[in-house]
Amino acid sequence: MALQKLSHATLRVKHLEESVEFHTSVLGLEEIGREDGRVYLTCGTDGTYDVAVTEGGTGVISFAIAADDEEDLAHYRKRVEGAGVEVREMTDPDPGVVRVIEFDLPPQNQKMQIALLKREARQHYYNPAQRATNHLSALAPVDLDHITLRVGPDATQTIEFLSTHVDFRASDIVEFPGGAGRLASWMHVGDYHHDVAMFAGAPHETLDHLAWNIPNIEFMKLMLDQLARGGITTEAGPGRHAVGSNLYSYFRTPCGNRYELSGEMPRCVDRKAGPKMWTADQQIFSSWGAAFPESFKIGS
Repeated sequence: MALQKLSHATLRVKHLEESVEFHTSVLGLEEIGREDGRVYLTCGTDGTYDVAVTEGGTGVISFAIAADDEEDLAHYRKRVEGAGVEVREMTDPDPGVVRVIEFDLPPQNQKMQIALLKREARQHYYNPAQRATNHLSALAPVDLDHITLRVGPDATQTIEFLSTHVDFRASDIVEFPGGAGRLASWMHVGDYHHDVAMFAGAPHETLDHLAWNIPNIEFMKLMLDQLARGGITTEAGPGRHAVGSNLYSYFRTPCGNRYELSGEMPRCVDRKAGPKMWTADQQIFSSWGAAFPESFKIGS
């Protein structure tokens, strides 16, 4: 019994067709379906979608962690309901998905799902050479990497809920000066440093960024060239984070959500080790000394 990784996310966008054009013609994803005002898009290396977009502003509606089997769904439904949180169950809700349980993640009420993928969509590993669509000379992310949420003025409640009831482990935690609450955390269910991260934010914010996996710095440069040709300006990077140490480049999509190209995410070598603790006055953004961008104070 285990949870696997971040599987997919659903985002709000300001203009649906403009967003689809960006995702397919610039980011290199493939459209695989439309239903009830949602467009489903995939990197093409697995049998399901990575992001769905729907018109209506910005921010995250839901995100899903993949589960091993039906026993996982029953197990975590019992755990979450035991915490006094309502759980909803849906069958065949989206392409490639057999069943999900869904609940509102406190305190910002992003819809968190635990998803069981269809058998034909499941793969032991991904092979980018077998991508179904290769329309931009393979210049597309390999997979969805992680999601970073905005969770209100203090991240403590979200950290404790995920740790206590959904078996997430914290890799890093950033405390406010003086230990008065927590500014941020990076958490994982699988072997990599983080699947879901979170920052304190304004009450109306739900998403800091959605991150896409790319193999290395050379691929990142080519992706950034492609984004520039599509009229996208880099917000920060390329660089290497201090927390997590993964490579990064950030940009805003035409519809207002922040995306990250993320590479070389470290593996967690000791799952029993406690998180590394930081304070907000430390250099957490960049191993190379880059300042935290002023624009990063705003999520979506």
